[in-house]
Amino acid sequence: MVEVRSLNARGIDIKVRGREIDIPPAVELEILAALRARLVRGAVSVTIRDEPVETGENPIDLGAARRAHGVLESLRRELGLAEPVDLGTVAAFLAGPAAGPVRRDELTWEMVRPAVEQALQEMQIMRAREGAALSLDLAQRLNRLRRLVAEIGETASGLPTRAARKLEERLAAVVTGTAAIDPQRLAQEVALLAERLDVSEELVRLRTHLDHLGELLASSAAEAPGRKIDFLVQEIARELNTIGAKVQDAPIATLVVESKAELEKLREQAQNIE
Repeated sequence: MVEVRSLNARGIDIKVRGREIDIPPAVELEILAALRARLVRGAVSVTIRDEPVETGENPIDLGAARRAHGVLESLRRELGLAEPVDLGTVAAFLAGPAAGPVRRDELTWEMVRPAVEQALQEMQIMRAREGAALSLDLAQRLNRLRRLVAEIGETASGLPTRAARKLEERLAAVVTGTAAIDPQRLAQEVALLAERLDVSEELVRLRTHLDHLGELLASSAAEAPGRKIDFLVQEIARELNTIGAKVQDAPIATLVVESKAELEKLREQAQNIE
């Protein structure tokens, strides 16, 4: 019997072991080659056990049983024992000593190849099911991120107007008597403030990174996209941090925090992509 188990890992790490069986180096190399041909990532353990195969045929050799009974009866008479030999004694005699591990020179690749291929196929079917659920979860998180970025953009578009209104209110509060606010100077200050609060470039880069991330998550290429996804996640986090530090606005700060939390969940899930 062959059992193949896999856990997530950045690279490919395969361990082969036998239970009650010695695995020759040549057979282990064949097993490693078979798994590396189909797997890209994962910490994979392969366990081979020596288990008898049950068949529908009669497992009792009647001729051997009769011969064993005859030998045991002769020995009984020779030893002068009164009790006749029963079937339990015959069965114990036929069973003999407990079998030891299968020797290295007995196990061949052709013997274990069908079981290895079947176990590998079953593992890949299970991976495909888990992959479908993972793909759905990642798509939902990516869409959530896109919605949050869109909300940040909508909220940021009104920042200059809100900032100008607050600036005018503060100036009006400190201006006393007949002094008046210089409209031209106010316009200049508002323009400078709007420039400092402008996050349009950051939003453009964010949307570009999210589009690229969506392409990677939807990709069916053989090469594992894990490193590229990690890089994009870092770039997205950097743009979010820049926006949060630049605007100093409570509603946008809340959206940035929610976006970073969703991004971290996406990053954790993306680690399971092969």
